Amino acid sequence: MTVMIVPQKSGKVIRFKLTTFTINVAFIILAMVILGSSFLILDYLRVKEQEQNQRMTQQNIISQKFRIKEIINKLSNDQLKLEELKDFEKKLRVISGFQDSSPRVRFVGNSAGFKVFQNGINDEKPFLEVLEQLDYELKSREIEFFQLEAYLQEQKDRLARTPSVSPMKGYISSRFGQRNDPLTGKRRKHNGLDIVNHMFSPILSPADGVVVGTMADPTFGYFLVIDHGYNIVTRYGHIAKSEVKVGQFVKRGDLIARMGNEGRSSGPHLHYEILVKDRYVNPEQYILNY
Repeated sequence: MTVMIVPQKSGKVIRFKLTTFTINVAFIILAMVILGSSFLILDYLRVKEQEQNQRMTQQNIISQKFRIKEIINKLSNDQLKLEELKDFEKKLRVISGFQDSSPRVRFVGNSAGFKVFQNGINDEKPFLEVLEQLDYELKSREIEFFQLEAYLQEQKDRLARTPSVSPMKGYISSRFGQRNDPLTGKRRKHNGLDIVNHMFSPILSPADGVVVGTMADPTFGYFLVIDHGYNIVTRYGHIAKSEVKVGQFVKRGDLIARMGNEGRSSGPHLHYEILVKDRYVNPEQYILNY
C-alpha cells in the first residue's frame, strides 16, 4: 500500500509505502490499545460501583444503628411501664383481696431476672432473650389482668366498700410503721398515715360505709370511725368538725369531716388509719391515686 500526502496549494508531495507486515502490526497495536482501554474503563466502572455500594452499606449501617437505638429506648420505656403496671396490680390485689393469680406458664431462660435497662440494652442478656422475656412478661400481665377483671366484676359491692383513694389532698408527713414521735422523740410504731393540709380542709370518705362513731380521745382528739363491712374499718383523727352523723351511710367521695389540730398533734393534719380484721394495715396500700 502506497500512502501519499498532497499539500493543498504548494509543497512537496510526501509518499511512503506500507507493507502488509506494517499494516498488520498497526492493527494489532490498535486492537491492544482498544482492548486495554476497555479493561480500564470496565475496572473504573466496577470500582465506582463498589464505592457506591460501600456508601449505601455504610448508610444502611448508620440507619440500622439508629433503629436499634430506638428499639432499645422503646424496650426501656416498655419495661418501666411494665414495672408500673406490676405495682398498680399489687395494689389492686391488696384492695380486692384477690391474690392467687400466677399463670401456670413459666419463662424458660436466664433466671437472673428482668432488669431495668441502663445505658441501653442490658449486657447480661442477649438481645433476643430480652425481647422474648419482655413478650412473656406482657402476656403474663394480660392473663393476670383478665383474671383480675373477672374477679372484680364479681366483687363490685366489696370494692365499693373497700378504701381505694386518699381521704384528702395534702402531703404525707409521717408514714405507717416505726418512727420517732414528733412530740417526745421516742421510737414507737405509727399505726396510720399523717396527711398535712390547711385547717378545715375537707376530708372525704375513701369508700362506701356506715358511720359508727364520732368521739373524743386524748391522743387523736375528736375522731371519726366508718365501718365499710367485710371486716374493714377506717378511722380519722385530729378532725375539727364532723360533717356526718352516727348511723349515716356514706359513699366514696362524700364529705365526712374537716381537718383540725385536736389531741396530741404538732400541727393541722389528718391521722388516717385502716383496720382489716381488727389489725392495722398500711393505708398507702389502699390508695390508688398517689
